[in-house]
Amino acid sequence: MHTQPHLSKRGDVYQWRRKTRRFSTEIIDIKLSLGTTDRHQAHILARKVSAESDVIMEQIIGSRITPEHGRAFLAEVIRKERTKIARLGMLSRVDNLDPEDDARHDAAMAEAWGRIATHGLNHSVSAEASDLVHGNIDLIRKDLASEPRKLALRRAFQEHTGQNHLSALEYAQVMDLYVSGKAKAWAGDTPTRDLKAKAPPSAPTDPALPLSTLRAVVERMNAIKRTEGIEEKTLRQYQSFVALFTMLTGHDDITQVRQPDVKAFRADLARLPKSWGKSPTDQASTRDEVMAKAAALPLDKVGLSVGTINRHLDHLNQIADWARDEGLPVDPNLKPTKLRRKETVRARDKRGAFSVEQLREVFKNPVWTGSHSERRQTKSGQQIFKNGIYWCPLIGAYTGARREEIAGLAPTDIVEIDGVTCLSIEDSELRRIKNLSSRRLIPIHSHLVDLGLLDHIEQARNNNQNSLFPDLYEAGNDAFGRKVGRRMRQIIDQQLGADGAKLSFHSLRHYVQNQLDHTGVDDKVVRDIIGHEGKDIHDKDYRKSSPPEAMAEAIELLLKVTWLPLQRYFDATS
Repeated sequence: MHTQPHLSKRGDVYQWRRKTRRFSTEIIDIKLSLGTTDRHQAHILARKVSAESDVIMEQIIGSRITPEHGRAFLAEVIRKERTKIARLGMLSRVDNLDPEDDARHDAAMAEAWGRIATHGLNHSVSAEASDLVHGNIDLIRKDLASEPRKLALRRAFQEHTGQNHLSALEYAQVMDLYVSGKAKAWAGDTPTRDLKAKAPPSAPTDPALPLSTLRAVVERMNAIKRTEGIEEKTLRQYQSFVALFTMLTGHDDITQVRQPDVKAFRADLARLPKSWGKSPTDQASTRDEVMAKAAALPLDKVGLSVGTINRHLDHLNQIADWARDEGLPVDPNLKPTKLRRKETVRARDKRGAFSVEQLREVFKNPVWTGSHSERRQTKSGQQIFKNGIYWCPLIGAYTGARREEIAGLAPTDIVEIDGVTCLSIEDSELRRIKNLSSRRLIPIHSHLVDLGLLDHIEQARNNNQNSLFPDLYEAGNDAFGRKVGRRMRQIIDQQLGADGAKLSFHSLRHYVQNQLDHTGVDDKVVRDIIGHEGKDIHDKDYRKSSPPEAMAEAIELLLKVTWLPLQRYFDATS
């Protein structure tokens, strides 16, 4: 057994086993039964498997393929070689006229494969090579360049790795494996070529390098972004992206992701239900479950928007760049943003803005005119429940504030500045603001006061509430805004039907900006109310915020979009 270091016996059956180290603490152990009790046949099989395993081990160590892929490939080599040995053994018994001629042909084939593996497919064959070697090299060249061989190699790669896409780089490496494996199989155990020059980036062998899982990279990235004041909602989007990408592709390691994986991911995004991610149960779904759900939906309910798909690709690109900066061996050909889809709609047309008439129709919903019950708030009845669903859209219509900015208000966020009662939009325990320009004061419209908002605030203070709208909090999402967003969608569909398809809670923000612009309010005042950054360095760095009085005057120009409830209605919270 000393001539075959990886050959051993288990009972009467021979087996092949090889170990190697990938990380400082991880051992790759591949063990296969050779399925034979014949010593001579076992030596032949072990020699061929060992030759192939040199290349496979290089790929496993480089994390190009997994140990499972390596085992599958080697098992297939054993199966094919056993069939070939049996067939050749039968032929030798039937036709054994010139054993020396057989040996000469075998030596010429070994030399041909060795020359191609060492010098490349298109090298000039030296004159001293025999005619038989020349002929074999010509045959090999034609075979490797043929479409059937290319298809066979792609099919073999897919069968052994389970991946349906093969990039040009990966195909070159598969071809490299094939040629090197053939050469080593014909030459025995002697390596004929060093593949390291063409190997993909190595997996981290330095124990000081950070974990390369997508979740770990995002956690480290978000920790830094959080110190920079990035909104918590944005940070959660990265976490949600990781769950989605892992679910669809099966990859959870950034060093394993290749460009074809990203192409497949993008294609899957166009097949997802439009509502994916809005339910906490989505995070626990499998790919098959999600696709089965999508298949049962109407076409208009399937496929994420171009903007959402591009945002996911941008997230992956940021994660890859972050991992590269940390020293992780991310594939240099991984460029997710190259796959961004072209927008077919102008940015200003993506989200509609309410007209005054549309908004007045929305506020005729039972939420503001009389509900059946708090649970069935959009069904007509005799009670008005002044909860978060009631107040948030009203505040949005008279301030232009973002959904989370309103839903996450605390009683302490209502302040009086220079005699003007304002909402103070700041970072808090309940919500984080989007950026520095989002930190602002917004005067409260007099109609909100008439409707009882200040009374609601005072009641929350008396009850020692941390939040103005505790009914909006969802523990599963650790957020306040999603519940009112879903209910606003329901209300718009109920009141406007197909005419409200492009409208959402965010459309309130566009409505306020449009109305202020159309009434001639100074652009600087509009930006200070909405929370947009200055248009130039002078505005950004030197101009102070507009005084509360000026903003209050602008806010009061917004038309009333609802009315005080009639006396016949009973206010359930008064």
